[in-house]
Amino acid sequence: MSETTLIAENARLKKHIQKQKALIAELEEKVELLQLLHFGSKSEKLTVEDKKQAGLFNEAEDAAFEQHDTEQQEAVAQKREVGAYIRRKSSRKAGRKPLSPDLPREIQEYDIPEEDKECVCGTEKTCIGYDSSERAKIIPARVVVVQERRKKYVCKTCEGTTADEKGVQTAVGPKHVIGRSIADESLLAWSIHEKFDYALPLYRQAKRLHQIGIPIPRATLGNVIIKSAFACKPIYEGLQKSIQSGPVINADETPVQVLKEPGRKAKDKSWMWVFAGGQTGKESVLFHYDSSRSHTVAYDFLTDYTGWLQTDDYEAYHTAVKKIRAQRKNGEIIRHVLCWAHVRRKFYKYWELSKSEEAKQVLDHIKELFRLEELRDDFSLKGFLKHRKNRAGPLLEQLRKLLFRFAAEVPPGLSFGKAIAYTLDNWEQLLLYLENPLLTPSNNRAENAIRPFVIGRKNWMFSGTPTGAQSSAILYSLVESAKLHKLPVYEYFYYILKKIPYCSTQKDYEALLPFNLTPEIIKIFSDGGKN
Repeated sequence: MSETTLIAENARLKKHIQKQKALIAELEEKVELLQLLHFGSKSEKLTVEDKKQAGLFNEAEDAAFEQHDTEQQEAVAQKREVGAYIRRKSSRKAGRKPLSPDLPREIQEYDIPEEDKECVCGTEKTCIGYDSSERAKIIPARVVVVQERRKKYVCKTCEGTTADEKGVQTAVGPKHVIGRSIADESLLAWSIHEKFDYALPLYRQAKRLHQIGIPIPRATLGNVIIKSAFACKPIYEGLQKSIQSGPVINADETPVQVLKEPGRKAKDKSWMWVFAGGQTGKESVLFHYDSSRSHTVAYDFLTDYTGWLQTDDYEAYHTAVKKIRAQRKNGEIIRHVLCWAHVRRKFYKYWELSKSEEAKQVLDHIKELFRLEELRDDFSLKGFLKHRKNRAGPLLEQLRKLLFRFAAEVPPGLSFGKAIAYTLDNWEQLLLYLENPLLTPSNNRAENAIRPFVIGRKNWMFSGTPTGAQSSAILYSLVESAKLHKLPVYEYFYYILKKIPYCSTQKDYEALLPFNLTPEIIKIFSDGGKN
């Protein structure tokens, strides 16, 4: 065999060995990941969460110890602070947080015995003040039955037999969002608040109501909630228009199971989409139910939109944006921005598995990008845009060079190699956030908005019908939008459910949008109880 042939064969074997090493590394990583995912939770050794479950009935005691530990840690941390920062911290009062000043106060005064008010010298003692403390008192729900009596009148002489007289005339009572229902608007607002803010399923609500003397079956409660939701639909549509008129939209989606959907099996996945955005000061959240995860859902929502769209890398958003761009001829486009939180998640998954120093370097660079967002309040929008670009630009260039270096060293089949490839392939769309000060590196606004729905889903698990899922979308939208504008959820729904029967124009409904109200307005109304 010639020398040339030996060199070629040697090169081929080296290349083959490298491929085999890469394959072995990839398979080893998969095995470790599978062990972590499938076998980790079955370990007989108790994790922190296991210990909490074991001590489930010691909840009060555990909470007390956790609070004590937290206070001790904070005290140690404050002692370690140096320089100007400790001076700022020293102004903070130690101890528990005070009760809200908005809560009503019930004053209970205690005096010393009368015989102790005279000093041994014969002089009457003078009160010089109070030693005060406050305790939170809970008063269980008070139920009132509102009996509406509308007086009836008739003329005793002619009994309404003349042409100009109506006979029996009955006084007009207030309008209700659901006529002839046992549920007052206050009860509807309470039920919506409990389910869509606190994730309390309707069967538990029905049980609580029964215990306090209100016999409303779960099915009836579900029906009146659905009717309330669709009564709110014009407000929901106003939220959609508001979001579509804003400069930035964040979008995301999560699965939901709907049992009785025509033409589909009960186990088939449906989807709850969320869109967050709107003009500054008028931001809103909108949930949209659909049986599909197709690009057509995003396309329909964004058809007339011009601005910035921030999402994860789900292909449906890319397809929808491309389709809209292809149809437009006036140059107005949607600029599609991707999310650094998703990039970070991919690298963190590998670092958690391997504790790789290379992955840690990437994570540290991404962490610095997010730290820059903490300076937002120190600048005007224009000033922050310039400052962030000046600081983030060099960081991103360093990160890109790092990724190129690692890409040449890491097998592409490893999760680390896949994370590197994903980041470099989407580099331009990941950098777009630097062009608009209203954008952040992540799509967390949409993910945070969808989280209450995900938490609620763990309790009620599925929707019975598409109508129920649509009503959930409407009510979650109003709940989360109200919270964005610091409106107390119960008071907000009590207010709008009392007002809706009197709405006749779009302007009337627009006045009920969360950003057009204030906590003071709805509080005055709920205290007065008038239309």
